[in-house]
Amino acid sequence: MNSFELILEFDSEEEAEVIYKAIFLEHLNSQIRSSATMERNKNTIKINVKAEDISILKASLYSYLRWIGVAQNIYRICKE
Repeated sequence: MNSFELILEFDSEEEAEVIYKAIFLEHLNSQIRSSATMERNKNTIKINVKAEDISILKASLYSYLRWIGVAQNIYRICKE
């Protein structure tokens, strides 16, 4: 079993909460060929993903990074 752990620290608890909520449904729907846990603690989001196939694991990582990037960009635009 292959796995990765992604720990993201944000500038504020509010930013972490908004991004967590923004990607949560994608997180739930993405677990077809991989399994993942996602938790938020204060200004940190921790994501653990496991998959049998390394290519599925890599695709999962890219998906999370893309979702987080989009959510973070929208959050920052709205804060300006």
